[in-house]
Amino acid sequence: MARGATMRAAFYEGARRFRTGTASVPAPGPGEALLRVRRVGICGTDLHIFQGHLDHRVPRGGVIGHEALAEVAEAPAGSGFTAGDRVVVEPLWFCGACRACRMGGSYLCYNLKVLGVDLPGGMREYWPVPVGRLLKVPAVLGDDHAALIEPLSVATHDVRRARVGTGDAVVVFGGGPIGALIAMVARQKGARVVVAEVNPFRLDMLATLGLQTVGPDQDLVGFVNDWTGGDGADVAFEVTGNPKAVRAMTEVVRVWGTVSIVAIHSEPMPVNLYQMFARELSMHGSRLYAREDWEEAIRLAASGAITLGPLVSRTIPLEALQEGMEQALGGGPVMKLLVDLTA
Repeated sequence: MARGATMRAAFYEGARRFRTGTASVPAPGPGEALLRVRRVGICGTDLHIFQGHLDHRVPRGGVIGHEALAEVAEAPAGSGFTAGDRVVVEPLWFCGACRACRMGGSYLCYNLKVLGVDLPGGMREYWPVPVGRLLKVPAVLGDDHAALIEPLSVATHDVRRARVGTGDAVVVFGGGPIGALIAMVARQKGARVVVAEVNPFRLDMLATLGLQTVGPDQDLVGFVNDWTGGDGADVAFEVTGNPKAVRAMTEVVRVWGTVSIVAIHSEPMPVNLYQMFARELSMHGSRLYAREDWEEAIRLAASGAITLGPLVSRTIPLEALQEGMEQALGGGPVMKLLVDLTA
């Protein structure tokens, strides 16, 4: 890569404003590879950024994008990576010294920074990333499928943390990309799964994935009672961020069952704590991923155990990022949008 070359990039200019322009191609630092970005997914966190909810973390003029597939343009000697390798990016910076890191929870580092949120991300043609944050992508996965490894890693982490196993009854509140992936990973673990969703497009999509659903015209608590013979579900995942789901989540779980909070709730929510007491429920948060979750996600995707293709609603060029954000936020017939940096 000739130094002084320019590249296209999308810059955050404040709530509901992105600008596509040019910048100099960055030079990789020590221990970094220079990536040529191919795909970047738009996710819920990006929609929070778009609405200005994360202005305390994302600077004006910042480059977002953390769900990235890229190919290596340059890599340090002895790094194990060479030019042309396709890679996904584990977009985390952690200190390695705080209590969380010492406990083995580096993805929960007290000083955690996320590439594409707190630090510059992948909505640009070239991106320098530490080689320690890269994982190779099997050739069997096409670019669009490989671009979903990051959200699939979220799902593998969520399911692992909730200890979902064979025969479990699992309720997933929310059938967006993460909810659908959690449902498929849980099913692959041998669980019985039902997804509660209100969007007609997503209900149809979930049906094509072979997932059982409960729509807005059904009584979810009554359904789960019938479905489980009155016991309640073993695990409920809250993936909506919706107050109604939060109110219902503790009412669908059995004695000693588990409630997993996956959604980002931007403000406090009322929770029915009586059920926490009465059934001795366990509630936990589930955030991001460990390296083992990425490795599991790549294995599941490469083996075809998880169906990824239908989740990609469309790909858009970088110049259409603003429009894509607005479409994704609109809640219409869209599941996952990918920005194609090669377009």
